[in-house]
Amino acid sequence: ADLIDSPRPVFIHGAGRTPASWGPQLARFEGALAVALPGHPDGEPLEGAANMAQWVVGEIEDIPGPLVMVGHSLGGAVVLEVALQRPDLVAGLVLVSTGARLPVPDHALERIEHDFEGECARMVEQSWLHHNPDLIRRGTGSVISMGPHVLRADYLSARGHDVRGLLDQITVPALVLSGQEDPLVPTWLSQELTDGLPDATMVIIPGAAHVPQLERADAVDLLVAAWLARLELLLPGDDD
Repeated sequence: ADLIDSPRPVFIHGAGRTPASWGPQLARFEGALAVALPGHPDGEPLEGAANMAQWVVGEIEDIPGPLVMVGHSLGGAVVLEVALQRPDLVAGLVLVSTGARLPVPDHALERIEHDFEGECARMVEQSWLHHNPDLIRRGTGSVISMGPHVLRADYLSARGHDVRGLLDQITVPALVLSGQEDPLVPTWLSQELTDGLPDATMVIIPGAAHVPQLERADAVDLLVAAWLARLELLLPGDDD
């Protein structure tokens, strides 16, 4: 059953991914939208979360609100930039497996050059706490199909993301979700993000790594639905 009909969530995927990484949520939330960033898989990729956000703004600015921007990993960085660039478009944020900064180790970038398929497999395998070989194989194939130039642009965008000094400008309510066993964006990075935002609530999802929205979809859906319901009560009504 659909859980909510407003505010409207806009889902943005992470590095090397597509809107399919929000499959359970897109099926559950009425009126939800998903944005495929350039290069994922169509078009040329952009570099820099701020540039990605500027592109997203062009896609969403004519959509009737209120809009809640929902971002996973690098998509969370994009969502934060949207909130900074166009606060008038954003009623709230849901930030999944992300941080105010997203460090990317040198070896990950180097492997794109020397062992691209191996790096895709590593990234996908580390996203899941419970390894389902079929899911990992399909996920890895999806990342590989986009090509090394897309993953490189995504990694460089994550590496260049650091809005720690700007978080106090983002005053809308935020829900921060972190997989307890996430090796790619550990919970301390999500905690740092939560501490820097003026109005943020953080929930750690047990039994999940980097993709809690897939690995613990029911839990994530209920948390997001409850948070959206609360947000709806806080938003000004038509008569205000």
